[in-house]
Amino acid sequence: MKKLIILSCVVFTMLSCRNKDAKKADAHEVKSEMPQQTSTALDLGCYVFNDGKNKVSLEITESGAEVKGNLSYAFAEKDKNTGTFIGQLKDGVLVANYTFQSEGLESVRQVAFQVQKDTLMEGYGDMNADGTTFKDVNRLTFSSDMPLVKTDCDEQKNACLYQDGKVYSVLEQNCLTLASFKTKLNPLKDGARVEGNPTYLIFNADNSKAEIFLPNSDKGIVLEKSSEGNWDSKQYKLFAWKGFVLQEKGVAIYGG
Repeated sequence: MKKLIILSCVVFTMLSCRNKDAKKADAHEVKSEMPQQTSTALDLGCYVFNDGKNKVSLEITESGAEVKGNLSYAFAEKDKNTGTFIGQLKDGVLVANYTFQSEGLESVRQVAFQVQKDTLMEGYGDMNADGTTFKDVNRLTFSSDMPLVKTDCDEQKNACLYQDGKVYSVLEQNCLTLASFKTKLNPLKDGARVEGNPTYLIFNADNSKAEIFLPNSDKGIVLEKSSEGNWDSKQYKLFAWKGFVLQEKGVAIYGG
């Protein structure tokens, strides 16, 4: 009898150990089948689509908890719009609010781009009643018709030459023709207008930044709006007074 009890205990112990081992094996198997989470980084720089007729240009200037940058669309036979965006990157998709100007009016709408290595694919989906935000950012379709490919920003800038009547705009991330500018400032000396080539001027969507294009310069200079209501850089200051006045180190050099 005593031997039978001991044998039963041994068998029970062996079965318990096997059950524990089986549970551990099952748990390990389930864990290995779970999909691995991957994170996609978004590099700073320029991403461009350009087929000669249509151009979409996106520049990432900050990439962290928030992703910030500039964005512009120039489609054939449609009004061009350009502005800035602020958004977040999650699961390889950048969703952002795009603030832009078109025909002199400021608007805001949501945009989305899927990151695929060095290429961005724009996302499309149902919008709310006023067309400003997606109804569901998890149900977007990403088109490969206009892929934005990572491009050397300097290469774009170097293609815009003042001698060819073009300049590169940092705010719009694009070549602009001098003839397209609506605001230009004439050269000044001792406060009076003199002969010479003008300086050209544009603003971003919310007027927080101004960009000036000096004669014979291929690239614009960005000035930030100060608490005083002016736009400043280390060397230049722009005032809104009877139009605009541009100073260099305290001396008025352009106005209009």
